[in-house]
Amino acid sequence: MNKELFELDKLFKSNKFDEVISKTKKLIKKGENFAPYYNLLGISLDNTGETFKAEKIFLEAIKKSSKEISYYSNLGKVLIKQDKLKEAENILTQALKIKSDDPFSLFELGKLKKLQKNLLEAVDYFIKVYNINSNFPNALFMIGKTYLEISQDSKDIKYKDLSKKKLLECSRLFPENVDADFLLSEIINYEKEKSHQKVMLNKIENIKFDNKRRKSVLLFSIAKSFEDQKKYDQASEFLKIANSEIDSTIDKKIMIKYSKRFENLKFLFNKVINIKYLDDEGLYDKKIVCIVGMPRSGTTLLHQLIASSKETEGVGESAVIPSFFEKNIFNKEFLDNIYKNKKLNIKYLIEISKLLGNDFNKIQTTNKNTIIDKNPSNFFWIGFIKLLFPNSKIIHIRRNLKDICLSIYKNIFGIDEMDWSYNQTNIIEYVKIYNKTINFWKKKYGNSVYEIDYENLISNKNEETKKLFSFCGLNWSEDIFDFYKTGKTIRTASLYQVKKPIYKSSVNISDNYSNYMNFLNDLDNLEIDKT
Repeated sequence: MNKELFELDKLFKSNKFDEVISKTKKLIKKGENFAPYYNLLGISLDNTGETFKAEKIFLEAIKKSSKEISYYSNLGKVLIKQDKLKEAENILTQALKIKSDDPFSLFELGKLKKLQKNLLEAVDYFIKVYNINSNFPNALFMIGKTYLEISQDSKDIKYKDLSKKKLLECSRLFPENVDADFLLSEIINYEKEKSHQKVMLNKIENIKFDNKRRKSVLLFSIAKSFEDQKKYDQASEFLKIANSEIDSTIDKKIMIKYSKRFENLKFLFNKVINIKYLDDEGLYDKKIVCIVGMPRSGTTLLHQLIASSKETEGVGESAVIPSFFEKNIFNKEFLDNIYKNKKLNIKYLIEISKLLGNDFNKIQTTNKNTIIDKNPSNFFWIGFIKLLFPNSKIIHIRRNLKDICLSIYKNIFGIDEMDWSYNQTNIIEYVKIYNKTINFWKKKYGNSVYEIDYENLISNKNEETKKLFSFCGLNWSEDIFDFYKTGKTIRTASLYQVKKPIYKSSVNISDNYSNYMNFLNDLDNLEIDKT
């Protein structure tokens, strides 16, 4: 490794991507068309969120050196990240014509097939990678994970057994791959089987983690094992340590953002946006059913039920609405455009409707006119949803706040928007902001927001779903309750979500922890106004 490359590699491993980008651009401009420079530049651009620019870099590199296999696998990776699956498949197929046993291209093809729900093909690709290089990062883990998804779709126990076998092997051979332990904790009942719990406890004692989030994944898994054994005191202690590890890495002023978000929305819809609905043919006209509420309130269950209808397509926990408004709610230019020349700028609002509508079209796999979006945080954006999407339906799901907050505290999430969830005080503050926001929209939009109680849905599913489907303008049938047999695995904030039928065991689960987590009892006076 030359001196220049050594320094670049050091910067890259330190996550100093901007410096890597600057230095590699200069080297390439000087005519040093060295493959690692292009790869470091493209991967660094991708890591800073400039995935489209990364795509351009790898296309440029391929033009200069069409036989360099690494460019193809990296380009395939960034295309997959952008959901350009057909383009990715073409590029990766070209790669295998150059080198049929390239593990990187085979691995990306496995990921692509997995996204296409061709799970048996996907696992074959991952097995090929593992057979070529048994130490290839995540190859064995992806074999186990994909077998688990196959078992969920097929209900064939042999695939669940294969998954468990491969994940246990992964945990043993690659002890720091704690995602394997996490998935195992999801499928093992530790009341009956304790051997993996011992493995995890041994790991937490002997592995020195350089990443606190990775350590927390293991701690959350151990907590789940003790919960299975009804040892709630020990489960509580591991949950506290797990959350504390992540919370120590998070900005202590994180809740200011959410308070200001609510205040900005209140100002906008009290002082600036003085109408409730727009009436214009230019607005996006598909029916978007937005399921909102606190995280872990039951939005996934509602999504699976409604998405089981033949009339609908579920897009899971889409980022279409929040990614736009989270970025713009504090943007002066955006606010000035809404209220232009001291008047509400209807034309601009119609442009936003078309823009976001086009984003919904891109993530659809069918042309169905009813889209189900279950991003819980869309409760912040109810006013904009009603304004920009005239055919939208808002469903607000309520649940026992103690059960919600315990479930939040028991989970590790993969998105920055949930960074507040690892601190008990922040959880309570978020609940307060959620309550204020929902009550604000209820006063503004009244009957246009449909409310359903999770507990009522669980105990009286037929009556509750009939009313729900009527509100959405959909035909109801008992077939919707088979969602766990036929429904697709959906994208959600949690690391993984196993498909299950409607079950009652999660109701009042917080009672088991109330003696060990005082913050749960502080929620008694925070139940949302149901008037």
